[in-house]
Amino acid sequence: GGSADLTELADNLSFEVDDLLPLVDAAQMLGLLTINGVNVTLTQAGKDWASADVLQAKQIFAHQAVNRVPLVKTIYTALKGSQDGQLREDFFRDLLRRGYTSSDAEEQLARAIDWGRYGELYEHEAHTENLILTA
Repeated sequence: GGSADLTELADNLSFEVDDLLPLVDAAQMLGLLTINGVNVTLTQAGKDWASADVLQAKQIFAHQAVNRVPLVKTIYTALKGSQDGQLREDFFRDLLRRGYTSSDAEEQLARAIDWGRYGELYEHEAHTENLILTA
C-alpha cells in the first residue's frame, strides 16, 4: 500500500533500524517518501519510481535529484553552462570545502556524483576526475 512502520520495514528487509535510516533520509531528500513518526509513506514519485522499469526509474530519479538535491542541481547546471560540458571535480570540491570539512566535502561530492551518474545526468571519468554532461 505504499506505507509501512519503519521498525517492521527494517525487520522485513533484515536491517537494523539504524542501518535503514540513511536510506530513508536519502529517499526523503529525493521526495520519494515522507516520514511521520515511525511511519514511512511513498509519495507519488516514490510509487512511480518503485514500479518503473530501469530506464524510467533512472529518469524519475534524475528529475527528483535535480529538483531536490542542491549539489546535484549545481553540478548539472554548471556542466550545462560550461563550454564543453565538462568540469573537473576539484571545482566542486573547492566550493564544498568553503563550508564543510574536507571529509564532509568528499562524502557529499561522492554521493552527488553517484546520484548524477545513476540518473544519467553526468558521467565521471575517474582517471581525469572530470564530470561530463550526458543529459
